Amino acid sequence: MTELTSKRFHPLYLLAVVYVIAVYAFPFLWFALNPATGDNVQADGLTPAMILPLLLPAVMGLVNLGAVIVCWNRISRVQLLYCAAIIKYSLIPFFIAGGLCIALAWLLTFSPVVIMIFVGPMVVAVFSVLGYLSMLGSAPFAIGYLIRSRQEQVHHPLLLLAGGILQFFFTADTISLMVLALKEKRCVKPTIVLGALLMLGLMALGALVIYEIAAHA
Repeated sequence: MTELTSKRFHPLYLLAVVYVIAVYAFPFLWFALNPATGDNVQADGLTPAMILPLLLPAVMGLVNLGAVIVCWNRISRVQLLYCAAIIKYSLIPFFIAGGLCIALAWLLTFSPVVIMIFVGPMVVAVFSVLGYLSMLGSAPFAIGYLIRSRQEQVHHPLLLLAGGILQFFFTADTISLMVLALKEKRCVKPTIVLGALLMLGLMALGALVIYEIAAHA
């Protein structure tokens, strides 16, 4: 596609925004449908109201995959990059907050509170799985961008291969996309600002872990 076509608005941008809204909304939806979680689990076990909201990111990820396949011949490399950037950049605060929750739950596992020995690992496992599913939801756009870049010979094949592998690892997926976006000189200002936010979040997470380890030593 031509450069002019790449600059035009594409309906898939809306789908990317909807995906971001869905990821941020599913925790609130879960609590709205399960106001008395403890009582429900004891009385009825796991119910559809407890499970279905948690599957929302996975379902939306499949929708993203289907949309990319259907629109493959009508979307440009740059538009795929923008879709991936919309999701990954918008979810940076979500993953920073999730990472802090996971770190706190893991550290509380070693606290004197006996129940946290059981609750901590469960919280870590649940948050990790949900975070991973949320991360994978943007993969169709990112991988589509990498494939199109390979076809158009925009980046070195080894760089694209590394980018494809990193799409399946927390934080590395966003950083690799930022590198490619800067290399293409696309989304430069938001990439720099959000990249700094991501680094600050990682530093805060590391400082928290070090502090808690020192406090319990």
